[in-house]
Amino acid sequence: MARVAAVVSNGCNPDPRVLREAGWLVAAGHDVTIHAFDRLEDLQKETIIDGVKIVRHCVGYTPYGGTLSTVRGLSKFRKAVIAAIGEIDLIHCHDADTLGIGLQVAKRSHVGGNPSIPVLFDMHDLHHTWVLMPKPKSLLRRFVAGRFRRKMLNQASQVSAIVTSSGGFQKWLADSGLESIVVENRPPIRDSLPIAKNFTVGYLGRVREIESFRLLLDAVHLISEDERPSLLIAGDGNASIEVANMVRQAKSEGWLNAEVIGAFISEQLSELMAEISVMYAMYPPSRGNIMEGAIPVKMFDAASYSRPSVVNSGCHMGDLCESEGLGIATKWGDSQELADALCKAHGTSVSLNEGEQGEKERFLAIVDNLLE
Repeated sequence: MARVAAVVSNGCNPDPRVLREAGWLVAAGHDVTIHAFDRLEDLQKETIIDGVKIVRHCVGYTPYGGTLSTVRGLSKFRKAVIAAIGEIDLIHCHDADTLGIGLQVAKRSHVGGNPSIPVLFDMHDLHHTWVLMPKPKSLLRRFVAGRFRRKMLNQASQVSAIVTSSGGFQKWLADSGLESIVVENRPPIRDSLPIAKNFTVGYLGRVREIESFRLLLDAVHLISEDERPSLLIAGDGNASIEVANMVRQAKSEGWLNAEVIGAFISEQLSELMAEISVMYAMYPPSRGNIMEGAIPVKMFDAASYSRPSVVNSGCHMGDLCESEGLGIATKWGDSQELADALCKAHGTSVSLNEGEQGEKERFLAIVDNLLE
């Protein structure tokens, strides 16, 4: 049995990929503690889920969104986690903003006279693009993002192994001379839900970019009143309040039927999926990670419940969506094309033919190799 410390810079409430991989490790006989960041200081300090212990660190209210206070909060979080981690056999770093923790813990282990522990870097996303989210064209934010990118590549070159969530990201890393193995965010294959009777477009996940919802509202408004879908938006995030206000305004104008709820837990996912007929998963390409290979987890989750998704075309996730028959890829910024795609997807059912099993086997083989 190995002692594994996983680190993630959100509250893990939930984080499907982090919990899924930790669960695989526990099922394989390892002891796993996830060190998470309770940025808004409103979560349980400790939780045990399926044998995985989650410890949430509070270091002061820290907003999402790449602000200066975010940077300061992350620095405090790193120091708290480094101090909290005791003797371990492997450190599992989720995304680039936790890499410094892993490398520091490994260095500390080596200085203490023991062999340096292996560091596994799990790259879910292009973390340096997050700072671009509020203002993608800002020269200052582009400069800061460039510095984060160089820092990430330097730190990633020092780890024991890298896994990443998409083939697009694997190519991005390879272009910088770094080898990685793809472990996609695929859920288990579940029992299919019956085709939804009501036309309801759902967005279930972090609400980070206002532009995605402006495009969605524009598209829904173009659909004739007798065919117009309802919306179900579930999730929290730095743009959640502004998006809720946009939806509230459209409802007050009398042309939109919509429900907006906050964060939800994994146990609510099947209930939410049963209410929607189409998953919306489109993101502004200007952020960077979309065109470089990001795959939204919600596309796989929707397919596991037989729900089709509408996603960006001209990128890795669009190609994968259409090649596996998981939904429709459509051009970003074209509200009429999006409206047509939503209408076409409604009333259809899809299948997730490849679930988590192959990803699980690949991931555990990597860990076994690191622990030898």
